[in-house]
Amino acid sequence: MTTGVQFPCSDCTIDFYRNLWIADTTCDYFTAGVHDSLIINRRSYVMKNRFRFTLFLALAVILILAIIMPAAAMPEGDGSILLRGTIVTPDGVIKHGYVLVENGRIVEVSDKQPDVIGAVELNTEGIIYPGLVDVHNHVPWNVLPRWTPPQVYTYYTQWETDPEYLQKVKIPFTNLEGDRYAPESHICDMNTYGEMRALVGGTTSILTTHSVPCVHGLVRNLDYNSGFYGTTELNLEHILTAPGPPPASQPLARLQFVGLAQYAIANPFYEALFIHLSEGTDAAALEEFTFMQSHGLINPKGAIIHGIPLGPSQFQAMASGGTSLVWSPVSNIILHGQTADINAALNAGVRIALAPDWAITGSSNMLDEMHFADQWNQDHLGGRLSDQQLVDMVTSTPARIAGIDDEVGAIQPGLRADLLVISGDHNNPYRALIKATPADVQLVMIGGVPVYGDAHDMNSFWADADLQQIQVGDVSKMLASPAVNFTFADVVARLKVALQAQGTTLAPLIEESGTQ
Repeated sequence: MTTGVQFPCSDCTIDFYRNLWIADTTCDYFTAGVHDSLIINRRSYVMKNRFRFTLFLALAVILILAIIMPAAAMPEGDGSILLRGTIVTPDGVIKHGYVLVENGRIVEVSDKQPDVIGAVELNTEGIIYPGLVDVHNHVPWNVLPRWTPPQVYTYYTQWETDPEYLQKVKIPFTNLEGDRYAPESHICDMNTYGEMRALVGGTTSILTTHSVPCVHGLVRNLDYNSGFYGTTELNLEHILTAPGPPPASQPLARLQFVGLAQYAIANPFYEALFIHLSEGTDAAALEEFTFMQSHGLINPKGAIIHGIPLGPSQFQAMASGGTSLVWSPVSNIILHGQTADINAALNAGVRIALAPDWAITGSSNMLDEMHFADQWNQDHLGGRLSDQQLVDMVTSTPARIAGIDDEVGAIQPGLRADLLVISGDHNNPYRALIKATPADVQLVMIGGVPVYGDAHDMNSFWADADLQQIQVGDVSKMLASPAVNFTFADVVARLKVALQAQGTTLAPLIEESGTQ
């Protein structure tokens, strides 16, 4: 139950009981309730004094909901698994190495075979990486086909109100979602399909999904039901996302924005605050950063998503404040004709993660986004980013930015066994991942559970009857039914009918972004 006024919004929600943003940047309303209920639309912001409950009552409601509405946690693997292959670790590459997984966690990484009895052993003959961590996506939207904008926009509000965008993207999505808590809503299938598009590209953790009970996490949902905090996870996630500040014409709404941001920064419960900021190339986009900076909101918990118009002085301020950048070049180029100045960010020492944004105008998955970033690195950065840096930008760096590097993002003892195995050149494993396509994905393991991969690898862990065949482009892969608790063909069939009713079609699982 959420208290407060609800108003149409393009892509964000504040939940009253958490008293600030939750990581859901694709919903149709934006509600707040810390002393005043704030309604914010990214195009028109209003504030309305409507205080209803104290924080004490809010916390009590959270506890009640956690008891009566437990969310199913990400399953963790039981028993032992021993993988052999070339291993990419924080300390370097181990050829012909071993990763021992027990009860969902990595317990040993070695160039010598561990002495373990009863483990399921698999010589992958591939390259083993940490699972990819995607900290900027809008998962349920990815059921819709790619949209090619008719023009380049200087500010995000322009494409959000473009009649063609509304007709081809926004209206179909809104109709499919409906009341997300109602049985007739398609949001569960939409989210599942969006996560599947991420999984086939090696993603094991993602931000953002929807906070509805049916979202159990095909991959780890970092904003809801990540599996990090136990089995009753309602409102327990430590990662927040939000839109940028209200426009300068709404000073009261901006004041409330500052209060909410300061609360998140000061509260040790929250480990990361991702803000969609400066998405555009004009003065309005740049002013958003200036406002944040002037109110002391550039901070170590912060991560700026987009940052397209920022220059050396802004990136220096980010570095000084410990704020990171999430770079989504494909979507930036398609919508705005420009992306963040990565040279300036690197010069300043800003930490940078790479993520696709969404498949509507960005990449289908993290591998596609890496292909584009690699080409951009060669064409515009003089090859400044090393292959290892690019790999870090989709594994250890986003994990660190999100404050989950004590759980995932690297292959080392104690961390959860979120692993990706691909086929490729063992002599150049970083380049192998950059060049990889979904066809090269041999195995994806999440929490020690082999979820997806080639038939040969998956048959080492599951009986034939437990596996669903998934067609990914020209190749067949396998999905473990006991690990996901749905039949993917049924999800596809329902979505095709629903999308056809909206005059559109289901997006393919994979595609190249089309922007080079």
